[in-house]
Amino acid sequence: MTKRRRRARLGDVLEVSTPRGLAYIHYTYFTEEPYREVIRILPGFFATRPTEFTELVNHPKAFFAFYPARAAVSQGAVEVVAHHPLSPGQAFPAVYRWAGARSREGRVLAWRICEGTKETLVRDLSDEQRYLPIFSIFLHDSLVSALTDEWRPEHDIGIPPALSESSPKPEVPKPPDDSVPHRVQHFLYFPKAKDGKAVADHLSAQGFTVERRKSAEGKNWLVLVTHTVGPESRDLDSVRESLERLAQAHSGEYDGHESAAPG
Repeated sequence: MTKRRRRARLGDVLEVSTPRGLAYIHYTYFTEEPYREVIRILPGFFATRPTEFTELVNHPKAFFAFYPARAAVSQGAVEVVAHHPLSPGQAFPAVYRWAGARSREGRVLAWRICEGTKETLVRDLSDEQRYLPIFSIFLHDSLVSALTDEWRPEHDIGIPPALSESSPKPEVPKPPDDSVPHRVQHFLYFPKAKDGKAVADHLSAQGFTVERRKSAEGKNWLVLVTHTVGPESRDLDSVRESLERLAQAHSGEYDGHESAAPG
């Protein structure tokens, strides 16, 4: 039996289990400062593992995304199944976008278009810009959901699903008090400042509100992660488990969470 490799290398093809079958991503880029890990999401679902990946890694419908591949491999969330050297243009997106500002409802008010060191702020995406990769780091569970739903960057123009529905909604009874949205804070601790910073940058780019400071006892660095859980959300356990894995991957510790209804 071949020993399962636990260390990702650039060019690795990684296998992801989804409810719709096996999916594959190509690990293409990594930097520590600033933190960047890039993959290419390869199209399609498979009942069994392909014997050859050359055609798939060069598929024209593959697209870039940001994902902590090293941690996912070391924790066994994905499996290295092949290795394909990177072709020109496959390492890092030449141009990408990320949310520059959001409304209280979550709508993106402006996009930052990044090309090398050049950055342009736009309020409305052009047809071409809609297809640009989005700098928003997937945690593993959110990657699986995106693969399962066949999400692509052009599907995300910065409007939350609840706001994109144009049809009027019927009136519904006011939910009981224990069903209103709750603000959740997660506590992550790291012995080294650089590990706390890497995790803080990682989560901030994904849309969490993040605060980083010395812990009360002064020995560790606290990364305080805040987000809102809606009345119908079932994602709290998933987020908690992902944060636990992320903390462990950076030599840190997840120390629980607190929740309260917004005042």
